[in-house]
Amino acid sequence: MGPMSIEDTNKEFFSDFWNENMIHYLDQSAGARWFEYLLSLILEEIPKNGILSIADVGCGLGKKTSQLAKAFPNSEVTGFDFSDSAIEVASSHYSKIRNLRFRNADITKKSYDASFDLVSAFDVLEHINDWETMLDGLIQANSRYLVVSVPVGRMRSYEVNIGHFRNFQRNQIENFLKSRGYTTIKTFYAGFPFYSPILRDLTNIFFKKYSETPQSVMSPLAKRGHDLWFILFRYLSSKRHGDIFIGAFAKKDL
Repeated sequence: MGPMSIEDTNKEFFSDFWNENMIHYLDQSAGARWFEYLLSLILEEIPKNGILSIADVGCGLGKKTSQLAKAFPNSEVTGFDFSDSAIEVASSHYSKIRNLRFRNADITKKSYDASFDLVSAFDVLEHINDWETMLDGLIQANSRYLVVSVPVGRMRSYEVNIGHFRNFQRNQIENFLKSRGYTTIKTFYAGFPFYSPILRDLTNIFFKKYSETPQSVMSPLAKRGHDLWFILFRYLSSKRHGDIFIGAFAKKDL
């Protein structure tokens, strides 16, 4: 048997993360809570009227998908992922959110005959070798608004172990979408200095422990540590400089 491809690495690594325990971990995670805060600021810039359908592509366990469903209560929100186990866990955990469902399907294929008012892809494109084709697929399934997040800046060695092909460059996503007829609504490059470089460098050093978090229950001491990191991210980190990119975009003809 030859060496695993990055696509195989993606499936192997995240198959361990896709479980109920990881959802509870994300509820307490400083990084996940901070991203939820950043996403809430982005979503505030998107008009709620007229958005009836939302697709979250590469939804995993559905935490961000559930945030979309709560932010747009009058929309039908669907999370899409290639993993049956992720879809099963997300569907069970978020079953009480009436406007939310999950499916194993690929809306970027031309054979998928549907269009969504808002399409999102959070931390997906770095896992795709031909990211331009993937993003074009998201565009063809999109009628109004697009929300995308990717890592930017220096790529650490641990990121290869979680299936990253690349980190993106500043303005790379914006320029690509501009060439496809989108205007920028709002963007963040967030995290300096506490998320990037400090936490990312620490994660690089202690990757093995980081990779074992889905199998562990967060201790009270770890929870307090995450609370402290969240304060550092939320109140003392820049939204203009850092390795987290998140942006909202609109088709120019709106």
